[in-house]
Amino acid sequence: MNVTLIGIDLAKTVFQVCGVNRSGNPAFNHQVRRNRLIEKLLQYPEATIAMEACSGSNYWGRELKKLGFEVLLIPPQHVKPFVKGNKNDRNDAFAITEAARRPRMRFVEPRSLEQTDILVLHKLINRKVQARTALINQIRGFLNEYGVIVAPGKERLLKALPELLEDAENPLTCAAREALQSLLEEWREANRQIQMH
Repeated sequence: MNVTLIGIDLAKTVFQVCGVNRSGNPAFNHQVRRNRLIEKLLQYPEATIAMEACSGSNYWGRELKKLGFEVLLIPPQHVKPFVKGNKNDRNDAFAITEAARRPRMRFVEPRSLEQTDILVLHKLINRKVQARTALINQIRGFLNEYGVIVAPGKERLLKALPELLEDAENPLTCAAREALQSLLEEWREANRQIQMH
């Protein structure tokens, strides 16, 4: 049977690989270990390779394109309607081939290394900003427990906090001041790390 399309359900170490012919009939659908995937695919040099656009798909897409394969990355939401029966790796791999055969299916190109670098950097900064926001909210919550309210805005709080820690007249206890001093230092470090990027 002439395999024209191979759907791969990606994983960390063991992938589900489904090969179909031009009519969409499966020639095989079995597990392949990560270190054997290229060897398996090279047996079908004329086949198009389809995968869900998910973690690892850009890496595999780039590697397979280097070997001369046509690679189709399909957004996961476009594969889901083609899963028949219970959701498992075997059915998922076949569903990828079904989705890839649709004439109006939308595919995405594997990201280049440069695009991946930019995406990783953006996600890293975003995570740091979210962590800093959680830290600021926690500081406000702690202050509120002592009846200390600071006007909205992170810059106002950052400016007010050292003064609050020095002010012996407010209701903050020694333990609260130590905790808030530690959080203030953590906040300053978070600002530094965000500004570095």
